[in-house]
Formats: sequence, C-alpha cells, structure tokens
Amino acid sequence: MVIESNRLLSGILLIIVLLTCFFLKLDYLILILLSTLVIFDLYKSNFIIVFYDYILIAISIFTFLFIYDEIKLVNILNVFFIICVLLNIFFINFYFNKIFILSILIFLLNLYTVFIFDRDYLYFVIFIAFFNDTIAYISGKSIKGPLIIPSISPNKTWSGTLISFFLKLLLLFKLDINFFVGILLSSSLFFGDIFFSYVKRKKNIKDFSSLIKGHGGILDRLDSMFFFTIILNFYFLI
Repeated sequence: MVIESNRLLSGILLIIVLLTCFFLKLDYLILILLSTLVIFDLYKSNFIIVFYDYILIAISIFTFLFIYDEIKLVNILNVFFIICVLLNIFFINFYFNKIFILSILIFLLNLYTVFIFDRDYLYFVIFIAFFNDTIAYISGKSIKGPLIIPSISPNKTWSGTLISFFLKLLLLFKLDINFFVGILLSSSLFFGDIFFSYVKRKKNIKDFSSLIKGHGGILDRLDSMFFFTIILNFYFLI
C-alpha cells in the first residue's frame, strides 16, 4: 500500500490545527477560517463567477447572522437546503452555480448552529469528517476490491466505505445517540462525499482547489459533513 506523503503530511497538519483550536478555545477562529476557505474554494472552482454571486453571499451571511442561534428557524431553512440539493441533482441548468452556492452557505450556517448548541460537537463533526476520509482511504487502498460508483467517484471502494461506516457507527454510539439516528448519521457521511463528487463531475473538475496538498480544497475535506450537520441539527431539535 502506497500512501501519498503530501496527503499524509497535510492530514497531520490539519489535525494539529484542529487540536490547537480546541484546546486554546479558538472556536470562532476555526469557524471564520473554514468559512473563508470555503468561499475561496467556490471562487477557485468557478462557482463564484459574476458580481451578483458576491451579493448573494453577502445577503445570505447577513441573514444568517440573525438566525444562526435559532435552531427551529435553521431547520426550516434546512428544508430549503434539501430542495437546493434536489435541484442540483435533477435540474442542472443555468442556476446550477447559484443553487450550489446557497446550499454551501446553508451548510456553513448549520456548522455555526452545531457550535452554538455544543462546542464539543463542532470539533466532533470536523474530526469525524477527517476520520471518514482517512479510514476509507487507507482501508480502500489496503483491501481494494470493487468500486461503488466509478462513474461518479472512481476511487471509492466497497471495502473502504463499509469499514469506515461501521467504525463511525461505533464512535456515534459512544455519544449515546440512538441506533436509528446513528445509522442515518454514519450513512450521511458517505452520501455527502458522493454528492460532492457528483457536483465536481458535472463541473468537470477534480478538486475544488489545490489549497491542501494531496487533499484538494477545504470543501474536498468537508464534503462528508454536508448532510451530517443537517441531520444533527434536526436531532438536536427533538
């Protein structure tokens, strides 16, 4: 098994940054950093093209500032988020870029809401996204085997996905999350990854940027969190 040195070193650096922010309680720093890098990725991957896209982002951020700590309002917005995802999948047309930008902004809103609910959950969400990618990558490279959806994600194997799924499930059960929600959350990490791969294929790009050597952009590392944060916020509401 050959693991790219750039990918390994970048992964270690990301974990160091995450742990530093956690122990020094630099929570807002990591949220602002992630948000900035996400916008950078959208720009580098040509989702942000015209001036109106920046206006859309500015209006959305301004609106979110008033509701990010209102979990009921956030979950109402999540219904709109689901509609955005469905539109991206089934109606790829002139509005594709703007719909994807909106869905990413709503995802960031959910990340902030998770933090407001419990800061430990914020770091857990980021950690489990990195964990998901790392375990799936290492086990897939080691065991190999048949691919799941080669036309969308050419490197994703059944072996890596299943091993990653069950290990994530064990982590989630440690948080006393019930069985059904645990399965839903663990599965959502896979579907977030697949959805982003689908979007990249539609845009004919390999990564959202080359910001992180061996990994691509920050969105390429956060993709599995896409649906995970939404489901988690619905769970908090129960």
